[in-house]
Amino acid sequence: MGSLSTSTPSQSKITSSILLPWASGISGATLGGCRAEVKGMRRRTIRLIAFITAALLWSDLATAGPLEDIESGIKASRQGRHVEAIRLLGRAIASKRLARANLAVAHANRCLALTLTGRPGRAVPDCTQAILLQPRLVEAHINRGMAWRRLGRYERAISDYGKALELRPGFTPAQVNRAYVFYRNDQLAAAAADYDAIVKGHPSLGQAHGGRGLVAFAAGRFAAAAEDFSQAAKFSPAEPLWPLWQHLAARRQGGTSDLRAAARRLAPDRWPGPLYALYLGNVSAPTVLARAGADDVTARPERRCQALFFVAQYLLLGDHPKAATALLERLLEIRASDVCDHAAARYELARLRPSEPKPAPRPTFETPVDR
Repeated sequence: MGSLSTSTPSQSKITSSILLPWASGISGATLGGCRAEVKGMRRRTIRLIAFITAALLWSDLATAGPLEDIESGIKASRQGRHVEAIRLLGRAIASKRLARANLAVAHANRCLALTLTGRPGRAVPDCTQAILLQPRLVEAHINRGMAWRRLGRYERAISDYGKALELRPGFTPAQVNRAYVFYRNDQLAAAAADYDAIVKGHPSLGQAHGGRGLVAFAAGRFAAAAEDFSQAAKFSPAEPLWPLWQHLAARRQGGTSDLRAAARRLAPDRWPGPLYALYLGNVSAPTVLARAGADDVTARPERRCQALFFVAQYLLLGDHPKAATALLERLLEIRASDVCDHAAARYELARLRPSEPKPAPRPTFETPVDR
């Protein structure tokens, strides 16, 4: 193992693909976290919406010092200990003993950890520094795109994901992320094109089918949405809300689905069991909203959003558009975290109020970028 001086070429190089988010964001108000498995990537969820690859080393790491801090920081992030990761990666960066490539990796990974702890404004400068050090570091562009998305800067997120795809054409994590941001940014045609390409290359990727189903549902193409949600449920059976989405899409076109079979796999007293119980006629809408704490700002935001959205859909199926509209408007007021996706609510409100302007996309974090 060579010196840790930044001038030496003998320092072990840590590969740039150490930590990578699969931040498709197909979660929260409308879905719940989605896991996906792509050839060559580990299957793992970070806080409902982020996915990471395994740590890979180009050569043996040092057993002490800044490189060990990077390795330990990456391990901490993989285990969900993001605060510890920030501390370790920060110490490695502050050592001023890292080669340029490893310094870029440290900044890129701290960027992701900061984003996942709800500090995307602080994350952006870290990823920017990583890109300045290593402009072709694909993961830095993806991680910064994730931070921009959390800040509601969708055009900038799309630009970063596009750059990642320019550097590594067809890279599925970048394309999945970009497709979802297109969806959130009212660019349904672009989102559909990305999802079509992903499904073509990875036909058993449930996450891509689910995302394409969301796009079709938003566009009012309920038959296509039902088919994609069916595939999502098949390929991602651990995700409990895909069958409910399939049921909604089928009902919206006058069809049916076997919701009882899906409900039998869930504990009725554990979320999202109450949502299934509602559609099966076993509980009332007010009961579901109360169980989720829909009016409690301290309750889990993803449950509040899911309850408001799916109860609104239930009311629409029962021909109660005014009550459904009120719930969807309440959903748009929730700002607690990125797990609350407002896009599906906005698209539905546009159908309910065709003569009014569609609500504009809103950031889920309002923290400014740190200077």
